[in-house]
Amino acid sequence: MRPAGPWWQSIRSRSFGRWERSRPNEVTSMPRPLSLHLMVVCAAALIAVDAGAQTPPLAQGGRSAWVIYREVDAPESVLLAATELQRVLRLSTGTELPIVDAPASPMICLGDNAAARDASVSAEGLPRDGFRTRTVGGSLYITGADLRDGEVQWIGWTSRGTLYGVYDFLEDIVGARWLMPGEVGEDIPAHHRLLLPDLDVEEAPDFEIRVLQDIQDEPPEALGDPEIVRRWMHAQRLPCKQFDGWPMGWGHSWDDYITEAQLAEHPEWRAIPANTDRRWTPARHSAVKYCTTNPEMLEAFADGVMKRLEANPRQISASISPSDGGAFCTCEDCAPSIVQDPHGSPSFSPLILRFYDDIASLVNERFPERQLPGYVYYNYMYPPEQVVEMHPNVWLVFYGLRYYGWGLAKPTYAAEFEDVVRGWRRFSDNMVYGSYTIWMRSFNGAIIPPPRAILKMELPISHEAGYRGATMVGLAAWGTGAPTNYVLARQTWDADLDVDTTLDDWMQRAYGPGWESMRDLYSLVEARLTAWKEQESIEYRGEQYEINYAVIDSVYRPVLGEIERLYLDALAKAETDSQRERLEMFGANLIQLHHDMREAGMIEGGEGSHFYRTDEHYAAWLEQVSATLAIASQRYPIWHGEWSG
Repeated sequence: MRPAGPWWQSIRSRSFGRWERSRPNEVTSMPRPLSLHLMVVCAAALIAVDAGAQTPPLAQGGRSAWVIYREVDAPESVLLAATELQRVLRLSTGTELPIVDAPASPMICLGDNAAARDASVSAEGLPRDGFRTRTVGGSLYITGADLRDGEVQWIGWTSRGTLYGVYDFLEDIVGARWLMPGEVGEDIPAHHRLLLPDLDVEEAPDFEIRVLQDIQDEPPEALGDPEIVRRWMHAQRLPCKQFDGWPMGWGHSWDDYITEAQLAEHPEWRAIPANTDRRWTPARHSAVKYCTTNPEMLEAFADGVMKRLEANPRQISASISPSDGGAFCTCEDCAPSIVQDPHGSPSFSPLILRFYDDIASLVNERFPERQLPGYVYYNYMYPPEQVVEMHPNVWLVFYGLRYYGWGLAKPTYAAEFEDVVRGWRRFSDNMVYGSYTIWMRSFNGAIIPPPRAILKMELPISHEAGYRGATMVGLAAWGTGAPTNYVLARQTWDADLDVDTTLDDWMQRAYGPGWESMRDLYSLVEARLTAWKEQESIEYRGEQYEINYAVIDSVYRPVLGEIERLYLDALAKAETDSQRERLEMFGANLIQLHHDMREAGMIEGGEGSHFYRTDEHYAAWLEQVSATLAIASQRYPIWHGEWSG
């Protein structure tokens, strides 16, 4: 069934969010997250409920009376849900539930079909990606808001509610986890006997727009599995932009709509930046800035936007975000819209908001249903005191440049964050939170740990403030970045999840008996990187989101020995091949870091280290590991200051 209502209600309605979860036998179902002792293979029932004498176990001793039913012509995501459910239950219980083409009893019924509706379970009223899971009459029904591939009207606006409901069921009832992409990331407990509790679950994501990027969702070609990250994202109930497309485009775009030839004819459209009285022509057209109060320029810009929308009828939006940089116009017409930000610097926020509103008013005449996202960023990242009523088709995409690269670890920025996030909400119902805050440019294997304080701040506050989208930048090196990516993905669905419990669960499930050593390792680096950030100036500089020579020298080098000791302790305690492989993926980053530090003259010798490789050995090793997700796909010698490529 399609998500409730026409598409414009889905986009403009703000009634989304986490739905009430009701489980009559909550105490008897497998808690999420699990403690380590629940990972082990149990001969007794892991889930013990009185589900009624008429409800047989889902599986017992490798046998089952249950079937999986879905309609033969169900949406593609429902068919995938059936095969995934069958696969994971087989791995967990040793029995394969048949997938059937007609209803039977007892059954796990998937999708919004006649059998589900006969049991009074339907997708009616569910928003995109929402689902319902209920036990009725001795069978289980998982029904979601689903769209067939051909029914997706706007690129990126998919809906896979049933699939997401199946993954929710497999996590809560089977205890499965998808810790990172690929088979190595699966952790599926074995059950000799698996019982089904009474279930009454209804969920939908906290954010309508959910993006997690820069996590190698386009993996190395040598890996031979282009969908490996996409499958992991399915399990986290998250679309994959690499395959689904961006739900909205909001990137820097000013050079897209007015050509250099037009500007040659109309030089008065160019900006007059501060401290000059001349129109500015940048070296590259991609850096162009306009006089945003010039009526003719506004008409030409809007015409370019409308041509883009006309040429791309399946794109719901066209970005109107400025080109990168802050050299905006300060002419006598623009100057009255320039104010001071909270730190005493010029703020162009009123000027940019006025531009967004002017463009939306012009575009709306021809394309009233299309949306126009624009950044609030750089020297227009602070909300002005005077509220301006924005056109309803404008979406404001907040990227706090000052917060990039763990900037929220700085007390000044942490203290202002909530007021800034809530302040922007006064201007528009259509807010998207964008973040490079947890990301840092690390091309040398340096560990970027999960910053717990920041994770507890960004998406919980944005969701509470009523933001409708979250676009988060993760970590490309899965060997060390997996726990961060895991939490970010899950927070886009449930912004208020318990960060500490989720991370501890991840560590236990990923590393086994040595998990506490790995937690201590991550915490060690987290504390040192936080301390580095706390002493850093709040004045923005590009190098502040770099893991460069100075950061490696101050944060990592003094504790390399302790990092190695904790890592080897965890590795020695690994009990399974998967635990060992995950730890080796982590260690691959330390091999890279050790090598690059030697190349930079930061380590002398180092032959006694577990991570030491000769140059010849390292070259062969790097060729092999580059075909995995363990380390970042980009590599560069350790640099000083701001990275220049």
